[in-house]
Formats: sequence, C-alpha cells, structure tokens
Amino acid sequence: AIVMIPGMTTYLPFAMEERILIPIMLFPLIWAGLFIYAYMAEKAWHPFVVMLVILFSHAGLSYMALSGAQT
Repeated sequence: AIVMIPGMTTYLPFAMEERILIPIMLFPLIWAGLFIYAYMAEKAWHPFVVMLVILFSHAGLSYMALSGAQT
C-alpha cells in the first residue's frame, strides 16, 4: 500500500490537494484489500505477482512524474 500512494498521485484526476489527500485516506482500505487478497489466494505466488505488478507500475509512474515526463 505504501508503494501505491506515490503512484496514485500521478493519475488521479483531481486538484493537487485531493491528489495527496485521497491516497492517504484510502491507505487503510488498500492495505486491508491487499491483505485479504493475500490471505484468500489459492496459490502463494498470485499475491506476489500482483504486488510486483503494482510495485513496478507505480515506480514507473512516480519516476515519470518526478522527471517531468507527465504533462
């Protein structure tokens, strides 16, 4: 969930204040959702793959936002 917050600020279509506030407010729900998914997954590697995809996509989004590639 910590990885998702910086990435969410790059693609949320709100004003700057809301781009920061909404991911912080959603942090407990995101964490709970990922935890429940990891607990209920039939295979141990499914949540691992989901977290890797989230990690790399949000790392890329954060890098693009910091480097100025986003308009």
